[in-house]
Amino acid sequence: MSTTGQGFVRPSMGTRNVLVPARSRRGALAGISLITRSKPAALAAQWALYGAVAAFGPRAVPGPRVAWEPPGGRERWEALRARVGTFDDLALYERPQASRTGLAAVLLRAGRPTGFLKLREEPGELDREERALSAFPEGRAEGFRVPRVLDRGETAGWHWMVIEAMPPRPARPVRGVELEPLLGDLQRRLKDVLPRTAEIPPHWVPMHGDLTAWNLRRCGPGLPWLIDWEDAAWAPPGADVVYYEATRVAVFGKPSSPDAGRGHAEAAEFWLKRVALRSDGDHDAPLKARLSEVLRSMNPHSRP
Repeated sequence: MSTTGQGFVRPSMGTRNVLVPARSRRGALAGISLITRSKPAALAAQWALYGAVAAFGPRAVPGPRVAWEPPGGRERWEALRARVGTFDDLALYERPQASRTGLAAVLLRAGRPTGFLKLREEPGELDREERALSAFPEGRAEGFRVPRVLDRGETAGWHWMVIEAMPPRPARPVRGVELEPLLGDLQRRLKDVLPRTAEIPPHWVPMHGDLTAWNLRRCGPGLPWLIDWEDAAWAPPGADVVYYEATRVAVFGKPSSPDAGRGHAEAAEFWLKRVALRSDGDHDAPLKARLSEVLRSMNPHSRP
């Protein structure tokens, strides 16, 4: 069964980077679950759409029916399909950041997720994520769970990895999370799998590298999921806390507590430099500007 052509809907609910499969009810529900929402009103709208699709099927998804052509052409895509495994449909997540290439997709069989595919032109991000996830062989840790790696390879010039898919239902950010025990376990595990070169300052510690409210999400009962480990690396102490709080303020308008993220001037400067290197594309620019403003407030010695 072909996974290309006119079998997708681009939902018109404030997102342009998700393609929902329109061939089955279950597949459409998996696609709606890919939409990342964090604010209460947006989450409520996503759940309303999820309920409508559960009741009425893919025709309940508002938005244009679109064609999707796989990157690199169909011949390359078919070679990848033959290597990755059996699936008859997919829900697509196109990376919204202009500075990042590649795509991700929930692989579906009879509408049920069988894995989450990440496809890249270069192996670096997948190498880092695979290495980080290897620190959690059981797929869980203190206070959170992580997706397990199911397969990894290179096919037709594409670097790819298939990881465990989250349950196909909308996920919400974890409220009132205690970061200290979570990060303590994370650092203990990552220090044994992350390579440490001589250039890394001796006081730096492991970090997740993209710890945000939208990457630490609760999807039904049980532990929340911590996803997107592609930027796991060494960083100044407090780097994950600073970035979590900075993104929280940038999106929600307030920190988790009045002094959250403060007292880590080196980590704030570290993130200021990294954020400055990001693209100024339409999607990136507003968040980049707001993040820079918040990070400067965390480090009074930084320059505008």
